[in-house]
Amino acid sequence: MKCKNIFIIGFVLAAFGVTAQTVTDNRAWTKLTYRIEPAKGLDVDISGLYRSVGGDEGMDRWITELQVTKKQSKSLSYSTEFRHYAIFDDVGATQGTNQRIRFRFNATKDYDLGRDEFSMRYGIQHRTVLSGGGSDRSDLRIRGAYTKNFRDWKWDPTIYSEYLGSVNGNLSRRLRIG
Repeated sequence: MKCKNIFIIGFVLAAFGVTAQTVTDNRAWTKLTYRIEPAKGLDVDISGLYRSVGGDEGMDRWITELQVTKKQSKSLSYSTEFRHYAIFDDVGATQGTNQRIRFRFNATKDYDLGRDEFSMRYGIQHRTVLSGGGSDRSDLRIRGAYTKNFRDWKWDPTIYSEYLGSVNGNLSRRLRIG
């Protein structure tokens, strides 16, 4: 119990001290998912996501997502994802709804650490602009995640780091940590 309290206090204090950007953007990200399990080891997720002012353009967006995940074994799974983005441009002279689609393929490997969990996800995705600004691009994604499981506690914290690197398009590189 004492270790758990020290961890929580330390995490909160560290979060207040972290300054990654010079500008603070308040955003809301929501997601609602319905899961269908048509067969053992196969999940089909249908999701709706709303993200307030964010992304490269700084505009609200509605995302419709279909993801199919196949659990190959206890520690290995594959998934494909299709997303349709509706980006609401209400700034400037040209306003309207911009459209994009994205396809992604992932392979996820889970590692047994006793009570704790560690996973690596490797993926490739391709984004196509249907209307509005931006460019088509393909990205490689590598994500590591560690979950610390505490006894008798529902909200186990997960720490992750994800690298995204474009292989065409604007050749951007991004690192997400959370």
